[in-house]
Amino acid sequence: MLPRIALARLVGRTGVTLGASTSSYCTSTSDHSFATIKPKKINYERIGIVGVPFDKGQRKKGVGLGPKAIREAGLIDHIQEISPKLNIKDYGDIQYEALNFQGRKVGNMKKLEHVASCSRNLSHQVTEVLDDDRLCITLGGDHAIAIGSIDGHLHHSKDVAVIWVDAHADLNTNSTSPSGNIHGMPVALLARELCDYWPYIPGMDWQEPIISIKNLAYIGLRSVDPYERAIIEKFGINAFGMREVEKYGIREVMRMALERIDPNGERSLHVSYDIDSLDVLEAPSTGTSVRGGLTLREGIYIMEEAYGTGRLAAVDLVEVNPAIGTPEDVRRTVEAAIHLLVAACGHSRKGDIADTLDLIQK
Repeated sequence: MLPRIALARLVGRTGVTLGASTSSYCTSTSDHSFATIKPKKINYERIGIVGVPFDKGQRKKGVGLGPKAIREAGLIDHIQEISPKLNIKDYGDIQYEALNFQGRKVGNMKKLEHVASCSRNLSHQVTEVLDDDRLCITLGGDHAIAIGSIDGHLHHSKDVAVIWVDAHADLNTNSTSPSGNIHGMPVALLARELCDYWPYIPGMDWQEPIISIKNLAYIGLRSVDPYERAIIEKFGINAFGMREVEKYGIREVMRMALERIDPNGERSLHVSYDIDSLDVLEAPSTGTSVRGGLTLREGIYIMEEAYGTGRLAAVDLVEVNPAIGTPEDVRRTVEAAIHLLVAACGHSRKGDIADTLDLIQK
């Protein structure tokens, strides 16, 4: 596939029919098949943590403090409690310098010079963690970071399925976004079926929209923009909103989601988890909370089932904002994030298996 620099991609507002291809760049990708690639078995005894203190994908200050707050609440210690055999490496925080576009601009994409640079560096880091044979845990930061984390996963594993747990679809383009905040655009930037609806994007030449939208499932949706709804229906995206969670239960929703995005159980799995997918009572310290969300119990179950596939390779946990709410709100939100992350690393609510049975054998 050609990089973005080879494109003169057309924006949807130019009159292109939704879903119609205008570029051989996009249509050629449909011929690429990774069906014969078997994912490497994930080594769950090795875990890598990457912090992304990034807040430029949206307008509220404080979300960049999320990684620090989660670490200081004892994330590594909580993961280590699962088993002393776990080898946990903290790779530190992503550093970047904003790009200089020298006057080149893309309309309605705020802070693109920051998003492009940070995402590129994160992509390289995630690939390194996965190449180091570790489950990759990425701590945001706002949800724009998923551009880099999923791209890095794709460079390592090629054939990836994504579970996007979020109150929002994050499926806008720059021509449809009501805000211009890029944390509402990552899925649209990653999906190869939508590449015709973007212009040339300076600074993003490194990023290839190669994931099929059919290999992604949403869970927890309850605030979807009209354009996003149209795209979901046009392409038949697997979208399990809160109505479906209520109707089927979280167990059946997870079963259906995994069956649809990875029917043969062969793809490397990426869970991109926005803390605002949880109800505001569970996670109040986040920037775009929407009432009526997942319970923490349901949220943990999603992570447990993803881990249980044996194919979970990467997890994003984003949009924890310690600058929002009272100290109790922050404590509750960070605690919820840690519950989700330890579940993704293999913690069982019925008790972790002891490494030695000497005590009960006496």
